[in-house]
Amino acid sequence: MNKLLLTLGLVFMISASAFSQAQVLSGTWCGNTEMKAFTLHKNQGERKYTVEVKFLNPFENIPKVVVGISALDSDKGTNLRYAITPKSVSRDGFTVEVMTWGDTKIYNMCGFWVAHAE
Repeated sequence: MNKLLLTLGLVFMISASAFSQAQVLSGTWCGNTEMKAFTLHKNQGERKYTVEVKFLNPFENIPKVVVGISALDSDKGTNLRYAITPKSVSRDGFTVEVMTWGDTKIYNMCGFWVAHAE
């Protein structure tokens, strides 16, 4: 009887662990002066560039998304100001919004993203 209860308990714990696994996806994004909508190197004031990300497999629930920078090329004669934010997060994807302002000139910016949900 004790072996049966121990076996059933072990099976239940393994099953519960398997069902509570977090779903995690990751990838990269990039923008540069060769892309038509990229204007972070032109003019002054607030400018934005967006990159649409589609998940290969949709999430069961809306995930949390973290974005970061892996490469940046900017003008050395101006201040460096930028903000990157995940926007419009859904089960199917999201948009990376890159913003700069003032006299900043960004010629290339690449980064990464990680999406995770329980």
